[in-house]
Amino acid sequence: MAGLMPGDRIPDFGRLDPSGKQRLFYDIHHGQPVVLFLCGRAADPATHAELAAVTAADRIWDKVTRVALVLGGPAELAPLEKELGGDAILLVDDGALSQHLLGKLPDALTALILDDNLRIIERRERDGDARVFVQDIAAAYAARPQLTPKTLQQQAPVLFIPRALDERFCRDLIAYFEETGGTPSGTAYVEGDKAVWKPNPDVKMRRDVYIESGPWLARVKDALVRRVLPEIQRCFNFQVTQHEVFKLIRYDAGAGYFHAHRDNESRDT
Repeated sequence: MAGLMPGDRIPDFGRLDPSGKQRLFYDIHHGQPVVLFLCGRAADPATHAELAAVTAADRIWDKVTRVALVLGGPAELAPLEKELGGDAILLVDDGALSQHLLGKLPDALTALILDDNLRIIERRERDGDARVFVQDIAAAYAARPQLTPKTLQQQAPVLFIPRALDERFCRDLIAYFEETGGTPSGTAYVEGDKAVWKPNPDVKMRRDVYIESGPWLARVKDALVRRVLPEIQRCFNFQVTQHEVFKLIRYDAGAGYFHAHRDNESRDT
């Protein structure tokens, strides 16, 4: 079948948050169960009926997020949002995203049931009453397998290299940080075609010192080349050819933080 199928991960895509800022779908919805409804054109009366079913308040949904992609533009969606209300999230789609997800434009209300990692569990197309269809989707979520919490006895499959930086070098780096004082750390935002870094206390509170040139950079690189890169090559058969800008960071006790986030939610990262 065309389009994405169970087991596939949905692509990340941009959307506007209530304040009008561009946000990525993964940034907002990762780590939570989501159902993605693909609807027809906003101007079609049949779409109104389907959206009324999707947005209807129903306790059976519990903590599951409902997102409806509606074909059309912002001007067409605005009156629908005001008319329908409800606690589902309505997003406009020019057709490109629906075409990618389904391999076609939706003939009828279609649901992509996603797990907490935004992979497709099931793909269903409405055949019958829209309200019954939406309730069936909610029931499918309520019946989905739940993992039992357990304590892991081994570390994650990552490479752990002790003493990559020796104690004296670490003391020198701390002294260098204290000497410069650092600057407030920024968070990446996409504005137009550019990634802009600016502080946001709602996301992160820390200070950074960038190591971009000079003897400090040479010392860090020397330690990595001698102690880290050979281990990466040995364990993963991968030759490192590039790296991010190195930086020293400090979280002040009781005041520093960086809330849950992903490092790949913008073009810059």
